[in-house]
Amino acid sequence: MQRFAIIDGKSVFYRGYYAMRNLSLPDGTPTGAVYGFATMLIEIIEKLQPDYLAVAWDKRGTNIRRRKAIYADYKANRKAAPEDFYAQIPLLLELLDAFGVPIYECDDFEADDIMGTLARQAAATGVTVDLISGDLDMLQIVDQKIQMYQLRRGFTDVVKFDIPAIEQKYGLQKDQFLDLKSLKGDSSDNIPGVPGIGEKTAIKLLQEYQNLENIYQNIDHIGGSTGEKLRQGKDLAFISQQLAQIMFDAPVNFDPQTTSLQNLKPKAIITILRKFEFRTLVRRFTKLYQKNHPEFQLNPTPPEHSENNPTPDLPSIQTPHIQIPQMPNNLFLSWNVKSAMHDDPALAQEIINGRPFWDLGQVAFLIDPLARRDAQTSLNFPDQLEQVYHEQLSQLQNLPKLYQVATTLDFPLIPILYQMEKHGILIDFDEFSALKTEFTQEIRETEAKIYDLAGCQFNINSPLQLAEILYGKLQLPTKGIKKNQRSYSTGQKELDKLRLLHPIIPEIEHMREISKLLSTYVEPIPLLADKNHRVHTTYTQDVTATGRLSSINPNLQNIPVRNSVGKRIRHGFIAAPDHCLISADYAQFELRLAAALANDEKLIADFNDDIDIHTKTASDSFKVPISQVTKEQRRAAKVINFGVLYGMSAKGLSDAAGMTLHEAKRFIEQYFTLRSPIRHFLDKTLEQARKQGYVETLFGRRRPTPDVKSPNFVVRNAAERAAANMPIQGTEADLMKRAMIQVAQKLPDNAHLVLQIHDSLIIECPKSQAKSISQLLQNTMEQVAPELPIKLDVDLKIGQNWGDL
Repeated sequence: MQRFAIIDGKSVFYRGYYAMRNLSLPDGTPTGAVYGFATMLIEIIEKLQPDYLAVAWDKRGTNIRRRKAIYADYKANRKAAPEDFYAQIPLLLELLDAFGVPIYECDDFEADDIMGTLARQAAATGVTVDLISGDLDMLQIVDQKIQMYQLRRGFTDVVKFDIPAIEQKYGLQKDQFLDLKSLKGDSSDNIPGVPGIGEKTAIKLLQEYQNLENIYQNIDHIGGSTGEKLRQGKDLAFISQQLAQIMFDAPVNFDPQTTSLQNLKPKAIITILRKFEFRTLVRRFTKLYQKNHPEFQLNPTPPEHSENNPTPDLPSIQTPHIQIPQMPNNLFLSWNVKSAMHDDPALAQEIINGRPFWDLGQVAFLIDPLARRDAQTSLNFPDQLEQVYHEQLSQLQNLPKLYQVATTLDFPLIPILYQMEKHGILIDFDEFSALKTEFTQEIRETEAKIYDLAGCQFNINSPLQLAEILYGKLQLPTKGIKKNQRSYSTGQKELDKLRLLHPIIPEIEHMREISKLLSTYVEPIPLLADKNHRVHTTYTQDVTATGRLSSINPNLQNIPVRNSVGKRIRHGFIAAPDHCLISADYAQFELRLAAALANDEKLIADFNDDIDIHTKTASDSFKVPISQVTKEQRRAAKVINFGVLYGMSAKGLSDAAGMTLHEAKRFIEQYFTLRSPIRHFLDKTLEQARKQGYVETLFGRRRPTPDVKSPNFVVRNAAERAAANMPIQGTEADLMKRAMIQVAQKLPDNAHLVLQIHDSLIIECPKSQAKSISQLLQNTMEQVAPELPIKLDVDLKIGQNWGDL
């Protein structure tokens, strides 16, 4: 049986681009998207063994004209691809030419339409067709002789869809898929669907009424809000049907001769793979081709690629700074080593005892912390893991500082985090039960106050009903309030603007806060505890681009710190009998690091002399003696000392410190005169972000900064703030990791790290050892950064529960 594989070109190309975004040639030419595409081509040839192969492509600028004529906003929400994406298309064309694979593109027809047209033509001749795409629109094309392979995560997690698979997934006949999309819409393509109708409702409607036309013929029998939504959205439903429908009349023809894989040119393929320095793919393709053509011999490796002068796959780098070691025989490779340790206690013990390992996912995150995390996370086979491992080593040869970050900070922390998660922290069930009763009662009392202030009962959690009360019945002003399609917004930012205008606003905010804490912490945490009443959070290193740890399931880092309600919740986390908790907290960590990185000698001296930095800042800024600094002046100085690291505006300072806008502007000007080294450091950081496309910490952890050049002011402004803060906050994260590693090495066996909350560590230990372990913590953490010119200061507290710390 002959097979025809058709690739959705841009879909595959995008996945390569985002999965391997940092790959480039020595001259800077980006090659990640091409590498991903080449990998997929070889995978298709190896696994599907097609007789014919073609690529369908979206012709830039003209492919959606026909659908735009139906609906002007079709795909209006799509962002243009980055320039380095388009820069790789000529390289892709070279690659396809070497493989002998034709590429089809047409005016007024999208790649989906081209694939549908070619697929039907081929199937009509008896050829089995395989469609390769990440887009489920292709399910319309699936037929008795046509199947689809959906790329879900990179190039390794692929789902096959034939007719039974489609019907099993959706509970619908395959021919109902178009009507499903007509009802629910598609936000990625800006296909509207029927507003308010989601997938579940759409499936129920189609199960009962078969198709879109029959739904509207029976509209009088569909009551409630669903019927109303359908009536209001009828035009959009049929417009969506036209937009989503695959067009099978694209001006292309299935030509067995043009698409035959006999056109494949192995020597040309190897030449192009070598040109792009994809050495791993050269070996893989050669091995594959020689299976069916044993007579084929690979040309000798050119001298510059010889074993004595190896050139890594991606990119080719020569660096004197590091000689990365060869892969040890017992090296454990995994996309998530800590997860593997939890799954295999024997492996966990080996790693704790010193077995070498390499965490592919963590390195991928280090190389590009902004990349989507759905690429290559389901690698299962040793050859796949080893291939990615060698590719990562090749990349890190060009980034020796990043290699050091991985091997001296992130990797050594993995078994420590595993042990923290496994040990967990004890909770007091009675305290959480009492909190649940208290919070529930407080919510009821607050609801009653809100009803009294509103003069009626309503659903406080309904944005629409709340808006009717605030802006309708109570006539609160709407000037400056955001408006959506249905009503004025009742989001927190909008409530902030109304807080002083009516007493109902603080009550609504209080109810929201208590309700969130109840549902997020008080109710679920006891359910997550084990039989010994210990809660085991999960720490991740690959979420925050600065390198900070994140806590999930449950998130114990976001329990509010600065209010009594959050403190009540923390009282529920306790030490075991005859034990205590010790908190070791870096004092003014970020500001000290900002002073050190900016080489602000005056600020460094003030910190090293143990001067109250906020009082001193207020004294210098307001030009008054230290003894005469008021509480309000110190508060303003404290706000700006920390706020400046996050790009605080005059408006932000005005709101936070209770100053007029004029006073805030003047204070910021005076502050930056006083702190000119920090201003210069922030300016230089932004300049690096724009020119080099990344910023980095003191130790070399990087964050790409593509959006600092965005034409969109809001996007650009947010990117600038993130870029300015990253070297400081990222260095803070690096030093905290170093501190955790050193503390863990020194703690006695009966003391345990149980929590890491931003700038602080919490240890559980016997009461008899509290004093000695407190001293150990202080000495270790304060001396963790000998390379810095500034003294670090650690605050220590001892208590029976977290709330007392």
